[in-house]
Amino acid sequence: MEKTVNSDLQDPGSPRTGTLLADRVLTFLRTEIYEGRLAPGDRINELEVSQKLGISRGPVREAIRLLSSSGLVAYEANVGARVVSPDENDVAQLYDVREALESTAARLAATHMTAAERETLLRTLDAHDAQMTEANSNSYPRGSADWDFHLLILKGARNDVIWRICGDELRDVFSLLRSRHGSSPRRGRRALQEHRWIAEAVAAGHADLAAALMAQHIRASRDNLLAAMRRDGETDRRTPVRAGIPRQVFER
Repeated sequence: MEKTVNSDLQDPGSPRTGTLLADRVLTFLRTEIYEGRLAPGDRINELEVSQKLGISRGPVREAIRLLSSSGLVAYEANVGARVVSPDENDVAQLYDVREALESTAARLAATHMTAAERETLLRTLDAHDAQMTEANSNSYPRGSADWDFHLLILKGARNDVIWRICGDELRDVFSLLRSRHGSSPRRGRRALQEHRWIAEAVAAGHADLAAALMAQHIRASRDNLLAAMRRDGETDRRTPVRAGIPRQVFER
């Protein structure tokens, strides 16, 4: 018999079980989006997802609600939930926020990171380099690899507000953009070098330099993303599903 998502849970009717199922649906949908099986603008069919995972539609609705609150999914009248399709204005606003907050995070990380955390930061980039070399690729590793570096900086900043916005609320949208356009061979090795410069400044405790290098890196990433969107024709969509900064960022 095929194992369903909830086959290993003791009490399918308990509130905790519902939460676990929603978490699993959340992971499933994120993977579908980041790996391109659900593209920007695609509709998320609750019934199809529930049937594929062998669960009821309740946890699917809850997972979609959570993705909506993070800005990865948007609701359209008479249509339902769709994966967002950020346009150039969305990207500009998101990257303005990212540049401001992540450059500040780099400045703070240069002061607050422990010696062990600084060493981990440098080893992470060695691992990224090795992965690219082993794959004989100039594209930055897809998935969580790039976020590993940025999340280490965000965590090392010891600032809960910066973490909440960049490491939590906006993480899904940035991951979508990166998975969609962030694997350009012309950008990968350059991005790795920029990461090294930032990491070395942080490790040496040069706070102002780390902040300046991070700001420059975020701007370069934005420009690369916009160029990729234009090449792919995504800035010419007639009916984009707008993305934006989740409202709860400003309501807490």
